[in-house]
Amino acid sequence: MPKKRNRNKRLDAPHVRLYRWLLESSAYLSLSCPARAVLIEIARGHDGTNNGRLGLSIRRASERCNIARGTAQRALVELQERSFIDCMTKGAFSRKAPHASEWRLTWWGCDVTGVLPSK
Repeated sequence: MPKKRNRNKRLDAPHVRLYRWLLESSAYLSLSCPARAVLIEIARGHDGTNNGRLGLSIRRASERCNIARGTAQRALVELQERSFIDCMTKGAFSRKAPHASEWRLTWWGCDVTGVLPSK
């Protein structure tokens, strides 16, 4: 009897999808390494239904990417300037509970407002 191959039965395993056209674009190639790392951390939060509600604060980005807070802030500004992300809700400590900024990845449609991908 032939051996059964060990297959990954979970087809919906979490992953981060970065398309080749995105990775080969001049905008992506011009990003700094911290900006690329922060982009992956934002994309990690996307589950297919929450684009526009991807929460990531500067503090959390600096912890996850092992970079200084100022570097994380510059990386987020760099990603916004090159139109990889849009800020949907600005984070604040003025609320009763601290609230992280919420982001939208521009190569997918927004699940909050219905805006089409701008790539």
